[in-house]
Amino acid sequence: MPTPIPLVDLKAQYAAIRAEVDAAIRRVVENTSFIMGPEVAAFEEAFAHFCDVPHAVAVASGTAALELALRALGVGPGDEVITTAHTFIATAEAISAVGATPVFVDIHPQTYNLDPAHLEAAITPRTKAILPVHIYGQPADMTEINRVAAAHGLPVVEDAAQAHGATWEGVKAGGLGTLACFS
Repeated sequence: MPTPIPLVDLKAQYAAIRAEVDAAIRRVVENTSFIMGPEVAAFEEAFAHFCDVPHAVAVASGTAALELALRALGVGPGDEVITTAHTFIATAEAISAVGATPVFVDIHPQTYNLDPAHLEAAITPRTKAILPVHIYGQPADMTEINRVAAAHGLPVVEDAAQAHGATWEGVKAGGLGTLACFS
C-alpha cells in the first residue's frame, strides 16, 4: 500500500508560533480595531521598511490595490493599460473596473513576464499606464519597462503579488515602478 505524502501540516506550523499568533489575535479583538487600528499601522510601517520604500497602505486585497493604484493615476473610461498576457484575472479585472481597456503584451519565453521587446508596439495615444506582473517571484525586466515608460511619459504600476522580497538589480519589488501592489 502506498504511503500518503502530506501536503502541509498546518497544525505543526501553528504550534511553533502559537503564542505569538494568539497574542496578536487577542490584541486586535480586545481593542476592537479591526480596521485602521494600531496593528494595521504597524504592519504598514514594517512592510514599507521591508520593501525599502517610504510608504505602504494596506487595503482589502491585491485586486483592490490594483484598482486604487489605477484610480490614483487618473486611469478611467476610454484609457488603455498595457499588461502581460500571463497573469491572474485580477490584473485585467482591476483595469476593467476603472473603465479602461487591458492591452495584453506577450511574455518572455524564459521568464514568463511581460516581454519588453513587444511593449513599445502596444503603446497608443490612449495608453495611460503600464502594469507589469512579477511572476513566480521573479521581477519583470523593469530596467527596460521603465525606459520605455519614461520615453512615453507613462506611469508603471507593479503587480507584485507574487514577488514579496524579490529584487531586480538590487532594488526590491515594490520600489521598481511608480506604484506597486501586493496581495
